[in-house]
Amino acid sequence: MGRNMEIKYPDYNNSLVNLVCSIQKYYNLKDIKHSTLPDVDKILQEKKPRNLVLMLFDAMGISILNRYAEQSPFLRSHIIRPLTSTFPPTTVAATASVSTGLTPLENGRLGWITYFKEVDKNVITFSNKIMNTDIPACDVHLANSILSYKSILEQISEANPDVACTSIAPFNVMVNYPSVISKSITESCDKVIELCKKEGQKNFIYSYWDKPDHVMHQVGIDCTELVAPIITDIETNVKRISESVDDDTLIFVIADHSQINSKWLFLSDYPDLQKLLVRDHSIEFRAASFWVKEGKKEEFVKLFKKYFKDHFMLMTHKEFMESGLLGDGVPHPRSEGFVGDFVAISTDEYCLDDVRKDDVLVGVHAGITKEEMEVPLICIESVH
Repeated sequence: MGRNMEIKYPDYNNSLVNLVCSIQKYYNLKDIKHSTLPDVDKILQEKKPRNLVLMLFDAMGISILNRYAEQSPFLRSHIIRPLTSTFPPTTVAATASVSTGLTPLENGRLGWITYFKEVDKNVITFSNKIMNTDIPACDVHLANSILSYKSILEQISEANPDVACTSIAPFNVMVNYPSVISKSITESCDKVIELCKKEGQKNFIYSYWDKPDHVMHQVGIDCTELVAPIITDIETNVKRISESVDDDTLIFVIADHSQINSKWLFLSDYPDLQKLLVRDHSIEFRAASFWVKEGKKEEFVKLFKKYFKDHFMLMTHKEFMESGLLGDGVPHPRSEGFVGDFVAISTDEYCLDDVRKDDVLVGVHAGITKEEMEVPLICIESVH
């Protein structure tokens, strides 16, 4: 039995999507698809910042900031309130929403693993490699071509030619918009300061950093020795920005999701269930999509509930698509086809993989617990 964890659904009136819609509104964009956050609108209208900086630290959710409270007094003192991530609360879905102002339903980027019918394979969405291999799925990047989007940076640039839009990250994080490549949190923050100090230049800056997520996946959320220095590094550098810029700069700090420690279950330990499947699961380990063989759906439901009902809620394709978990709006033409016959969503710390293996992720996300879902909305003004 998993531990009893609080379930938290995404709130698409108080989510990462809505923060981006407020930014779109501030830059007078016309085609805003979702409601904005009134308190953020008010701050932006009153302050009218020349420089607006949006910094996303991967997996630095509310639960992680609370766990590392000692390392993050400055960040925590500027939290306006929690926002929810998207569903699934995972980097692929959440950062696509931050990059566009669209829900996962609308942008079609649902999770780490996407089943592309073009190659009849499960493909790692970001890397374009066939699942569990180093082989490229094909010579075009499937997600970036089929699920291409116009990023918030392009949107703002087109409507506001006087605003310089910059993305800063350890690798290119936007489709069709190259990032300034940064190798450390310090380097990212140096670049933010440099841009904000350019006299007379208006800036919108998006800065993404892949830690603490990357490290916590390997060691879990309690490894103080490795995680605490990362939080300290973020704290110190964000504070340094606020001390270095003028009061015409406003900084929002967010995360795409949080993380919890994992336990694992493997379908290969349940051969009677696994043999009912057409292929390995897709989307996520904690939001797993299954395609079931013809005529075997009832048997699948019965066996799945028998083995996993304490840890996963099982939804049919229809129930999942109508649940609102992926948000509202006009669905991307491909969203529906990326979801199999069933979706199993983790309600505690358990993850589900196809085949038993030893090198599992220790820290995880993409389930429906409050710990994974809540991210901070941090607003920092210059401390001059």
